[in-house]
Amino acid sequence: MEKLTTPNPMSGQNITLDSTTSMEKLTASNPMSGQNKTLGSRGRRFIILFMQHSGYPTKNVYITSEKSVQIRFTTSPRLEGSLMTQVDRNVTFLSSLRIILPQGLELKSFQKEVKSVLIEASEDVSVISHDDKENSAGSTKNIPLHKLSTKYLVISTEPIYFKSEFAVSAIEDKTAVTVTLKMKRNLTLNIEGNTYYNGDVFHLTLDAFETYQIEHTSDLTGTLIESSVPIAAFSGNDCNKLDYIGGCDYFFEQLPPTDSVDSTYIVPPNSNARDTIIRITAVENANIVYMIGTVTQTRYMYKSESFDTKISSSQICFIESKAPILVTAFGLTSKNSSLGDPSMTIVPGLNQYLDYYKIIVPAGYQHSYRYIMMKNSSKDSFRINNTALNMDDVVFEGNASAGNVMYNVRSLRVREGELTATTVNGERFGLMFAGVAYSEAYGFSGNSVFP
Repeated sequence: MEKLTTPNPMSGQNITLDSTTSMEKLTASNPMSGQNKTLGSRGRRFIILFMQHSGYPTKNVYITSEKSVQIRFTTSPRLEGSLMTQVDRNVTFLSSLRIILPQGLELKSFQKEVKSVLIEASEDVSVISHDDKENSAGSTKNIPLHKLSTKYLVISTEPIYFKSEFAVSAIEDKTAVTVTLKMKRNLTLNIEGNTYYNGDVFHLTLDAFETYQIEHTSDLTGTLIESSVPIAAFSGNDCNKLDYIGGCDYFFEQLPPTDSVDSTYIVPPNSNARDTIIRITAVENANIVYMIGTVTQTRYMYKSESFDTKISSSQICFIESKAPILVTAFGLTSKNSSLGDPSMTIVPGLNQYLDYYKIIVPAGYQHSYRYIMMKNSSKDSFRINNTALNMDDVVFEGNASAGNVMYNVRSLRVREGELTATTVNGERFGLMFAGVAYSEAYGFSGNSVFP
């Protein structure tokens, strides 16, 4: 088979497409060299999908590795041939890679489709999905197959425009999926000719690569997804505005399994005068304590219940619970410029922090930011691309107390392209990203599961 060489748009290196690469090579056991022993969201097998996003967005997949790696993209043999030929491929690259997948992979609601893509790698890699069009974008850090499980809680927002939505993809044939619906306004939902009410259970069976998307005019937060074997689950909104200001934007996150959800969080502020709505969702019944500035509040939450609070672009929120909680940050439209619209990011918990990340910062945004949460005693050990911080890039700095430990929170301007973050003393830290352009914003975290 003839090899085709095409330029890698992110790294300036060449990538090689070779359909003769064997799976034995891809699954060879080669440990990572030198970098961090905690893998988090890195892995060798991923299943990805793209939920409905109004318009015609570009479906980007960004992959990073520590060494030369072989990647295989595979779809279902039942996928339409014209789509399959645009996706199925083998790729070899050295450090980072951008792949654009066809618009035809976007899901449609209330029908079984075979539109998920399996990514397999010969080494541990990180994968980010970034769905982008003019004035609307959404991103998520993808979770490897070995971190997936059988129970998820949906996170979305009350639609002002378009719909809230969630989707699942099966990894194995004959996967039984049950969905316990939660609809904020107690409306009905029609699925395949049947009417469902708040609290009703929808059942379906999926084979490998099969996907199913559900949408509604109500917020679906707290809807419970369970399965007989591990699946991948995603949720968000097709396009929505928040607080009745600004325009609408795409919300898109791969959901962490409920058994990978933490109980302690620090939520950094957004930049560019963008307030942040913080949604706290209880996995189990929980007593919640949260602190904004010097004000501490408590709240008891029942299983699958959620509530929102808000911080400004100069505030930090500390959240603690005795039981697992899922925390999601929704950046709002800027108060003083046209840069940025709503964005959705699942916040990493303190026990999900890592000491090394390698990420691609998407191109095409006026400003890109990295938000760092780490112990104050170790803040001077932080490095970006193996260099100490340039303090001119710091646009916000503050502290938050987590029990007896003081944490430093910083917002930094970063440049597009390949980026590494680490600490010279091995201290773990939390990492979140955001980008803003005219009437557009995205956000994602560096990790959302336990190491």
